[in-house]
Amino acid sequence: MCERAGSREVEGLRATSLTTLVQMVGNGIGSTLLPRSAADVLLKGGDVVGIPFRSQAPGRTVGLAWRKGSSRSALFGALATIFAEAGRKLLG
Repeated sequence: MCERAGSREVEGLRATSLTTLVQMVGNGIGSTLLPRSAADVLLKGGDVVGIPFRSQAPGRTVGLAWRKGSSRSALFGALATIFAEAGRKLLG
């Protein structure tokens, strides 16, 4: 997404938390994408402005995988069901 918009990663500057990303943007070090749920909290009262996507926002697919024959296969299967049901409730 960022590369398509012409952005490039600055060598040696990376962040692993959304809070750090917002701080970097606030200090003039590039731009970032944030989940809407996080943006509502992280951008409140700060100098960084969030601009929502005009059309459908980008998304991602998340998977759950486990080793065949795992002693916890039943647990992982139950988790997969819970995650799928939660996703349907949240996303419609």
